[in-house]
Parts: sequence; C-alpha cells; structure tokens
Amino acid sequence: NNIEKLKLAKDGTSAFMDVYEFAAKIRAGELSWEEVEKNDLEHRLKWVGMLHRGKRTPGQFMMRLKVPNGIVNADQMRFYAECVEKYGEELGVVDITTRQNIQLRGIKIEDAPDVIDGLHARNQTSFQTALDNVRNMVGNPLAGIDEQELVDTREICNALSDLVGLDPVTGTRGNPYWGNLPRKFNIAVSGSRDDFSHTHINDIGLQPCPHATTGEMG
Repeated sequence: NNIEKLKLAKDGTSAFMDVYEFAAKIRAGELSWEEVEKNDLEHRLKWVGMLHRGKRTPGQFMMRLKVPNGIVNADQMRFYAECVEKYGEELGVVDITTRQNIQLRGIKIEDAPDVIDGLHARNQTSFQTALDNVRNMVGNPLAGIDEQELVDTREICNALSDLVGLDPVTGTRGNPYWGNLPRKFNIAVSGSRDDFSHTHINDIGLQPCPHATTGEMG
C-alpha cells in the first residue's frame, strides 16, 4: 500500500510544523507551491486538514476543521468568512458538512498559518482532520434544546475530541498517538431515543442508557 509506505517514510504529524516552514519560504520568495514535494503536497498536508484541489484549483486547498457536535459561535463564523473572502465568491467558500463540520475552500499554503493560529485562538483546529485520523465528533444536533434529550452530547463530544486531538504530554494540538491509524475512524454520540447522530454507521457509536444501580442516564 503506497499510503502506508508514505506514512512510514515520514511521520505525518510532522506536517504540523512543515506547513509553517513552507508558508514562510513562499512568503519570502524562496519556494513556490509547485516546488513542495508531491507527497507533502498531496498527502502529508492532510494531517493539517489541508486537501489539495489540484485539478480544479491548483495551489489551493480545502481545509477541514474539527467542530465537535457542530457547535459554532458568531465569532468563529465571522472568522471563517474572513479566511476565505480574499479568494472571491467562486473559490472562497465555507462548507457545512454532514458530519457537523466546517470546511474552508480556497486556502493557500502561505495563508495557512494565519488560519491555523486564528482557529487555535478560538479553541478550534484543523489538525488531524483528514486521511487516516479520527474525524469530527458527531453529536445530537438538538443538544441542549431537545425536549426528548436523555444526555447532552456537547460535553462528551468535546471531551472525546480533546482525548484524541491533544498531545497528552504537552497539551498542545496534534496527538501523534492517534496520527497513524490504518484508516479514518468515525465516532458519534446519540443523546436521545431518536438517533439523530446515526451511531450505527460509525466505527464507534455511543447511545445513552441508565446506570444499572443508580438509574442515572449516561
């Protein structure tokens, strides 16, 4: 498998640092995006959530974020819009995905560090969101307002996202322990009898049930 060979040749989690190096060199005129090694451009940058759209928009990327349970505030939404506005109406697009996630289209390598830093300042990230990583945590889309809610999935999704997304030693974004899975891995959490999160089609699906002794729902 060529992807597994690529992962063994160079740790994908090093892309967290590489993207800053590439951006600095491009800004300084010492490198162009075409000169970035193909395996980095097409594959390893996916560990930073950057997917090259080489056929439609060469040199530009779709950046996938992590938005646990799909919870977004107004400041974050404004930031997404600011990130893509410079690329124009056709290329600068913000997607809302079926996994309650956000994707920013049109991003260039030289702009990526500013986007990443802005996300981290807003308690979000793009790290480990594509290729063979644990994907966005899906929860009840009506969490907190569902009259039939058994468990509020928001805290659970945030805790799971931090568990797989934060380095256990440094506490920083990017967890090498989960950075080399055989394939992508999906987790969903249901909060009510109506399984809005479709837990049955995920690799791990958590559904609420009463504690055997206390009866507490969890």
